[in-house]
Amino acid sequence: MQRCLRFSCSRSAVPIAALALGVAAIGTLLPAGGSGIDISALGQDQFFNQEYDLAAQSFRLLADDVPSDPNSHILLAKALLYSELERLDLISSSAFNGDPLYTDFERPKPDALTAERITAALATAEQLCDRALERDSLDSEALYGLARVHALRANFQLMVRKAYFKALASGKRGRSLSYRVGQLDPDFPDGLLVAGINELVVGSLPWAVRAVIALSGYRGNKKKGLRIIAKVAADGTVNRHDARALLILAYRKEGRTADAARELEALARDFPRAHTYRLEAAAMRLASGEKRSALEAFVEVRRKLRAGEDRFDRMPRRLVEALDRRIVSLTDELARDAAP
Repeated sequence: MQRCLRFSCSRSAVPIAALALGVAAIGTLLPAGGSGIDISALGQDQFFNQEYDLAAQSFRLLADDVPSDPNSHILLAKALLYSELERLDLISSSAFNGDPLYTDFERPKPDALTAERITAALATAEQLCDRALERDSLDSEALYGLARVHALRANFQLMVRKAYFKALASGKRGRSLSYRVGQLDPDFPDGLLVAGINELVVGSLPWAVRAVIALSGYRGNKKKGLRIIAKVAADGTVNRHDARALLILAYRKEGRTADAARELEALARDFPRAHTYRLEAAAMRLASGEKRSALEAFVEVRRKLRAGEDRFDRMPRRLVEALDRRIVSLTDELARDAAP
């Protein structure tokens, strides 16, 4: 498999740092020679900085530019999905879960138009992958793309549609394709990421649920999934950052809060405009008993927020108010701890 992959080869790349202002600034970022910018790199930078709406705009431009490339539609679907999950408050920070003023609110309902766009983008990507496989059934890039389509569809069915059994079926198809990619290209660890996610998710289900789906021969291995994800996080070339985020979730679930904090802090350095990484890192420091470090991290987020640094001033009001309450309560707690 070509390591740049068909979809990620840049026409004329400019440094990511110069792209931070997003799609609205594209006209000012064109090189003097008139060649275009690397829209894929722009969208990826926006996505991992959790600017999902901007990423969706970038990937829409990419899909319009290279409509025959399934990856452009996959990336568009992914950005649209995460933008919707964020709007539904399904991927917001868990740092304030113990704050009833933060958690007690009416969640918005899924947006029908966004759901249609996600469905359409995934359907287009699937058709393009199927056509490539009709020409060559061993096309590992097409198999890799199809595995990602099914994985994203499973996420959409689970998180937005609440169609649990459909999500399991999509996940199973994605896992099978992912393992096939691993067989065809063993030197491409990213190809196994979908399989690793599925192994971890299914292996982490409650025993009763696992027993029911095992009747159809569908099982998961949590340890195996974690090993695959860790491998992609360490050696991946395309999905390394996705794997890093998944590894953090696994660390949290296992109670490895110090490891989760360390990885979150690394992500925050790599993607400084994603305030959630810093909030989650602070929460993990607090869960590890490092109250002073947690307070310092929360205060730094508030400083950046008030200064408008790294676009932290886009934080929702509900999150800002919860941050203020957490700083006050943690400051009081440390004062009580220090009292004779």
